Amino acid sequence: RGRGRGRGRGRGGRFGRGRGFHQAAPMGAEAKFNAKFEKKVVKTAAQSKWKKSMAANNYRRWNDRDPVRIRDASVDVRPEWSVMGQFAFSELGKMTISEVPDGVDVHACGTLQPYDKNYDRINPKQEKKLVQSERAFFKVTTSDDPEIARLADDPAHKDVKVFATDAIVSVIMAAPRSAMGWDIVINKVDGRLFLDKRHGSPIDFVSCNETGNDFMSEDPESINHLGKLTAEATLINQHFSQQVLVDGAGSGSERASSASASAGEAPKPHAFAEPVTPFAAEVGPDDPPAAPVAYRYRLFEMGKPPKEGDDDTRVKMVVRTELDAVAKGKQEEDVFLRLFALNEVDARLTSGIDWRQKLDSQRGAVLATELKNNSCKLAKWTLQAMLASADLIKLGYVSRNHARDNNNHVLLGTQTCKPAEFARQINLNANNAWGILKSIVDVCLKLDEGRYLLLKDPNKPIIRLYTIPLDAFEEEEEAAAEEGGAEEED
Repeated sequence: RGRGRGRGRGRGGRFGRGRGFHQAAPMGAEAKFNAKFEKKVVKTAAQSKWKKSMAANNYRRWNDRDPVRIRDASVDVRPEWSVMGQFAFSELGKMTISEVPDGVDVHACGTLQPYDKNYDRINPKQEKKLVQSERAFFKVTTSDDPEIARLADDPAHKDVKVFATDAIVSVIMAAPRSAMGWDIVINKVDGRLFLDKRHGSPIDFVSCNETGNDFMSEDPESINHLGKLTAEATLINQHFSQQVLVDGAGSGSERASSASASAGEAPKPHAFAEPVTPFAAEVGPDDPPAAPVAYRYRLFEMGKPPKEGDDDTRVKMVVRTELDAVAKGKQEEDVFLRLFALNEVDARLTSGIDWRQKLDSQRGAVLATELKNNSCKLAKWTLQAMLASADLIKLGYVSRNHARDNNNHVLLGTQTCKPAEFARQINLNANNAWGILKSIVDVCLKLDEGRYLLLKDPNKPIIRLYTIPLDAFEEEEEAAAEEGGAEEED
């Protein structure tokens, strides 16, 4: 009787499948099987470090790179221009000269203001605001320089074959390091070469992150657009070169008094034989004052004396060089300076290091990063200082107040170096730089009388030489003249 009641209740009783009742819960071996099945986890293979790194890089291989940006040339090549020759960077790297020529001053003009040594004490913990300067800077090309015209007509310099400025010459010397496009106009008149630049040429501006990672925005309104970054770097250099002078921008009288108090005597300017430059003399009373710079017109002779029976391949060249400031040396002698400024945009975009954190403790790492990102700019600055026979280079480290603000900057520190030592530090071979210049000049001296254009391809490591008509850039020159006339009227 007991077994019957049990079976009956199990099949159709209140524990059965009748209407309104729940299904019987599994018991015994069935319950254990279900519990084991529910807890079972399917094992997966361990993920390797390579797969993890691939996932972090969105499954891109180590050699997968973003498409290279197609840069625009500095000048649109016209169909009627013909190519006279080209120079590959691989060939330029092999050119050399046996001896680096020593320059001789043939004329000097201008007055240099003393450098304020208080700026050598600035560090990231005691940063200084960069003050905007209202002074005028002149970027006069070779053919428009009245002093070069006088030297060219002087019978004492009739054997000089090349006339140029330090900015133009340094571009040719540092050509293998350049990544952006540039151009130089070559005028051959009476067997002489006049190396010129166009109005608004890239030579007049300071590049930014030219040889580093390409982070620049395509939006013309972005503060990280190429044009905005170039203008920012150019203005920073101008402001820095005036602020660190004793009577420069900012509290000049305050700094002069502090300098005089510390040294016992106020530093004095250095005036050359002609204290006023020909460009500053043209500044009107209502115009901004001219920046206190000095120019040294120096004569160089490239090449060595020929042996008996060989042709004389020596070339004499006059270069207008520039100096920015003067300081006193250990023996109270005048020491001439070139002033330049490196600027930090955004460490996260340039794959660099934060200057505010590392400039004091790891200045070598900061400079190495700048050498990677601005190799061409540093080489040109060093060559300009060597051409001018400057004793020292003062480098300023300038950063934005905020990564998204390109109008306000602070000076985080300065660095002093000798041009020859700094050239070795950045792996700049002066013999190779002069060899590049001598080789290109020799090619141009063999050309017929006329006008030519030396153009750097913006997307390939090649420099091409074009023959162009005499009125190739006449419209640009007329527009520049009209702009100058309008500014004078205002």
